[in-house]
Amino acid sequence: MKKLRLVNKLWMAGLAIGLFACNGIFVPDPIDPRLPKYTESGNNVAGAFVGNKVWESQLTWSLYGYSYAPLVNVWPEKDSLVICFYGSAENGHSSIEFSLHESEVDGFEDISHLEGQKIALDGVTNKAFYIRESNYQEAYKHKGIGQLYIRNVELNDSLSSAIFSGTFGFSVTDSIGNTTKISYGRFDYRLGKENNFFISTEQ
Repeated sequence: MKKLRLVNKLWMAGLAIGLFACNGIFVPDPIDPRLPKYTESGNNVAGAFVGNKVWESQLTWSLYGYSYAPLVNVWPEKDSLVICFYGSAENGHSSIEFSLHESEVDGFEDISHLEGQKIALDGVTNKAFYIRESNYQEAYKHKGIGQLYIRNVELNDSLSSAIFSGTFGFSVTDSIGNTTKISYGRFDYRLGKENNFFISTEQ
């Protein structure tokens, strides 16, 4: 019984340390404090307006523990890169996802190629999606049009982590003609080679 209590205490302590270590740092924007200020410090935070509601990044669980950081998945064979920010708006979970082709990203260190790029989200080569409550099937039918600007990519000396910052905005129109505008988007994350970045060999 004592051993079980000790294991539980150690597990809770580890969880608390993990939560603290990956916690997002919200610095209010001086113009509209509902959004995080744009920074390039690896604050593990993102924000945007979805219509007139605030979307904000959210703590999520993966095999590697809790994190605010996004999922980045690359398919070298197809020259395809997917970046997914997890968050919430309108009192429900939602995510913002970008699917980029011709990105020239084959491995973690290649994300430096993206620095300074203003990527046109045209719904064909490069796509954006706003996904409510994990409703991927419906969301993937409606591709956003706008821009993703990856303003800063700062790799550390060992090429094992990177600060990844930028801005975005796009509009999505559904099948009955309703348009959702995602505006004033900004993100500032610290990506880890081992826990946020995945290379897939699936065809």
